[in-house]
Amino acid sequence: MNAALTSLIAVFATLAGSTLTFVFQRGMARQAERFTRNQQLWHERVAAYSAFAAALTDFRRSQNDRWHLEQADPNSPQFISAREASYQRRAEATAALCRVRLICGDSDLGQLAQEALDATTEIHVAHDEQDRAGRGEKARLGLDRFLSDASPHVH
Repeated sequence: MNAALTSLIAVFATLAGSTLTFVFQRGMARQAERFTRNQQLWHERVAAYSAFAAALTDFRRSQNDRWHLEQADPNSPQFISAREASYQRRAEATAALCRVRLICGDSDLGQLAQEALDATTEIHVAHDEQDRAGRGEKARLGLDRFLSDASPHVH
């Protein structure tokens, strides 16, 4: 009887050890999966926010070029080309904004990105050089606000 009890205790101890090992390994696997998912989201956010900043910067430059060329000669081929380029840069910035909205999970951050895009869009309708410079600065500051608020999401 003593040998049978010892064998039974050994079987239960082995089962308990196996169960604890399984539970521990499952917890470690879940933790590793969460870590991997968080790393992937971090990389996607960095890429999306950087792409938006680059696209918006290019769009702002194209809006300034468009404005200057329109002031010089609104019928010139250079102006028409600059206008077309600004349309393309806006499309690229809008696509980047969509990616930001999908990845950020923060409606306030998405709103800041939209405001930066809107401010950039308004540059080409400036009435004079001072107005253009002011609109350009507003657009630049809008992007800076977005980046400041996006920064904690990628640290």
